[in-house]
Amino acid sequence: MSTGARTAPFRGPAARLLARSLSGAGGPLRRIALWSVLEAGPALASGWALATALDRGFLAGEPGTGLLWIGLLATLYVVRALAERALFDPLAACVEPMRDALVTAVVDATLSRAVRGAGAYDAAGVSRMTSQVDTVRLVVGALLRTARPLTVTLIATLVGLAALAPVLAAVVAVPLAAALIAFAVSMRSVIRRRRAAVVAEEDVAASTGAVLGAGRDIAALGAVALACGTTGRSARASARASVAVAWAAAARVPIVLLGGQLPLLLVLLAGPTLVEEGTVSAGEVVGASLYVTGSLVPALQLLTGTVAGLWGQLQVVLERLAAATEPCEEPASGTVRGDAPSGYRIDVDHLTFAYGPHAEPVVRDVRLSVPEGDHLVIVGASGVGKSTLAGLLAGLERPSGGRILLGGRPVADLGTRERPAAVALLPQEAYVFRGTLRDNLRYLAPDADPAAVAASIAAMGLGPVVERLGGVDAVLDDPAAELSSGERQLVAAARTWLSDAPVVILDEATCHLDMRSEAVVEAAFAARPGTLVVIAHRLASALRGRRVLLLDGTRAVCGTHTELLAAEPGYAALVGHWDGTAPPAGRPDASPVPGE
Repeated sequence: MSTGARTAPFRGPAARLLARSLSGAGGPLRRIALWSVLEAGPALASGWALATALDRGFLAGEPGTGLLWIGLLATLYVVRALAERALFDPLAACVEPMRDALVTAVVDATLSRAVRGAGAYDAAGVSRMTSQVDTVRLVVGALLRTARPLTVTLIATLVGLAALAPVLAAVVAVPLAAALIAFAVSMRSVIRRRRAAVVAEEDVAASTGAVLGAGRDIAALGAVALACGTTGRSARASARASVAVAWAAAARVPIVLLGGQLPLLLVLLAGPTLVEEGTVSAGEVVGASLYVTGSLVPALQLLTGTVAGLWGQLQVVLERLAAATEPCEEPASGTVRGDAPSGYRIDVDHLTFAYGPHAEPVVRDVRLSVPEGDHLVIVGASGVGKSTLAGLLAGLERPSGGRILLGGRPVADLGTRERPAAVALLPQEAYVFRGTLRDNLRYLAPDADPAAVAASIAAMGLGPVVERLGGVDAVLDDPAAELSSGERQLVAAARTWLSDAPVVILDEATCHLDMRSEAVVEAAFAARPGTLVVIAHRLASALRGRRVLLLDGTRAVCGTHTELLAAEPGYAALVGHWDGTAPPAGRPDASPVPGE
């Protein structure tokens, strides 16, 4: 996004984002406009009512008439108070749904980028979803309460002043116009500096999030000073940006003097001469002064202070949110767009993957074919790349070299709708969201009927958990507290079993289950139509598999359990570690630690 200075807010993506977030607020906005007309009564009539009270009442020896006009003005202020009170409900009806829409847009965009692999983890996304969205909600609400009456007040004041005394209106309008032009010019600097402040705030969130996420590594490597220096630089840059915003906002003082105090001085200086010439009356001079002091000066103070700050802040934050929520393009496909995989055979051809251009490959030159309906178990030492291979098979990572074909099509090139329909990856950490148990189970199969849901519960051995919770319609308010780690894994497994994905990858997805429950889950997936790939957590998984893929860091060997046990010492050592027996003679160091 360009950081150049722009004065007109809500253009391009920012305008579209604001329009989408307010798309359902037409009715409340119309009610706000109606009440605003009544709210403008004192600003329109105050000077005129006071001038009439003086000229036709008090100065003409008719105090009753003067009091009547003063009473009329007081009534207008009462009406304005009632209008302001009535505005709260339509204001809330605009602002709160807008916040929900913005949160939805940010979450959708962040998750979309994550599942497409469109970049690294974005720690600043937390700042957008919390502080920036709340900033927009608060600022829009504040602007509707301030900028709206300010605009109405300025227009009503100038109309009332022109109707009262056109010559005095001309005296006021010239310096006011100059002040408004100066204000528009100064806003360029304010917005530019406020944009820099918002970017600096995001940098603080990103650097702090990165440091917190790598806390153990930082402590282990003794890099505390380096980490503190990184976050400290971000914090100092944010503080400098905030000070720069404050200096830019200081220009409001001369603008108020030019557009508010100078017109009052000119009215008071020109008034006596104009009264002597008969151009205006004494009451009209006093009424014009009231227009300036009672409406114009407060409006300018509000415009250059609160409204200017809010306006610039809203523009900058909306630009950042709009840039973060722009649709993420689908990755380029090597096949004709729209081609669906022909079947679900998996072919891995010279697959290599490294986490950086200069990093040692985690997966190196793997070649493998997994026919439809196969049951493959992947084993190897800790850190050898089993979970990485699972992510590659699921299309969540793009290979550094080679390719993975699913039904003849590169799996990483499948769209975000095609991929989960073809491959379901069940990770070690099972996610259960707030809501009913039924909604959790049907998340990947929203059209599943009660019989299918019941079948998934039975297949996973989830019945006792469902019974304890009170049925599938039980509401999970805090799944982490209401379900154990193993129970959450069972819910996630039932959800995946219920889906239509023909390829299922279990990445140590049963590690929190006992051996009996693990056997039930794997047997259910093996009996389910389709292909099953299991990242083994225990020896029993390898024994249940039709074939076993051994990763040892330098090569990948595939065969049955019996074949690998006879031909691969590394596999024999791994089996010996799993079942507690000693490693083969002559290989005291050949017992890798299983699991990722």
